Parts: sequence; structure tokens; C-alpha cells
Amino acid sequence: MKTITLQTTIQNLLKRHPDVIKVFESKGMYCTTCKGKKHETIQYAATYYGLDPEQFLNEIKEFIQKEEKFKKVK
Repeated sequence: MKTITLQTTIQNLLKRHPDVIKVFESKGMYCTTCKGKKHETIQYAATYYGLDPEQFLNEIKEFIQKEEKFKKVK
């Protein structure tokens, strides 16, 4: 997994890990329809929605790790 940081843009994150949209949607964040996803970062999105950016980033990383393990098992 390439390094994902708070400065990673939403668009880049979704290109590499499209299933992570489930994490966003579970928080009521519909970033796939936002025009700002090209330049807005994970940190900006988390802050905008009133979330702790570090905690949100950790949730994203945990989700990706679980998805990767699941794909390997298949």
C-alpha cells in the first residue's frame, strides 16, 4: 500500500482504493460527487465534516488493510 497521509487528495485515494468510499459514506460524506475531490485532502474533508483527521485517516487505513487481506484470501 502506497503511503496515504492527511495530505492525500480524495481523488487520488479513490483512484487507488475505490472501495474506501464506504468509509466516507458511513460518515455521511459523499465525496465522490463533490467537484472539490480533485484538490481536497483527507485532512480537509475530515475537518469540514467535524471529524478528527488522524482518527479518520486511521479508519481509512484499517479499512484498506482489511480489504487487502480479504482479496488475498479469495
